[in-house]
Amino acid sequence: MRSLSLICLFFGLVWAQTTPSGEEGSTESDIAFSPFIVTDGKYALGTFAKVNWYQAQATCASYGYTLVSITTESDQRAVRNFLYTRGNAQLPLLDAPLWTSGTDLANADTWIWFSNGRTFTYRNFQNGLSYYPSSSRNCLAVYAITGAWVNEECSEQRYFVCEKRCLFED
Repeated sequence: MRSLSLICLFFGLVWAQTTPSGEEGSTESDIAFSPFIVTDGKYALGTFAKVNWYQAQATCASYGYTLVSITTESDQRAVRNFLYTRGNAQLPLLDAPLWTSGTDLANADTWIWFSNGRTFTYRNFQNGLSYYPSSSRNCLAVYAITGAWVNEECSEQRYFVCEKRCLFED
């Protein structure tokens, strides 16, 4: 019975703080939804729901991020480090690849980072391949555990990794 009283008290407090705007005890910023369970200020991990590549891009953008670009081996290490240190509680969810901003949608077999428009100069595709040739696998995902890249169909439902947008980048 004591547990039930505590639960009722908790929900009562939450309800009082989340009443519609304009009513006593509420402000516009009482409860703010974020699709990112894990973030470190630079990267954010979207594991609230699996989405396709386009939805992942839109979700990142609506929160001031873009899908992650892995342009160097240093970037690769930083993303893996983030996933291991910050996302370690989410690792059971991360057994499948995560969306990045890599794509060859504009020009088949010419891979670019959608977030900055640059062509790939660093590659880390599975099994040392430059990519898996396919007419329908135009979006890039990364395995959280191994760091290996794989091109996937953009309509696949996946979790995703975002990075803070930078307005000016050399």
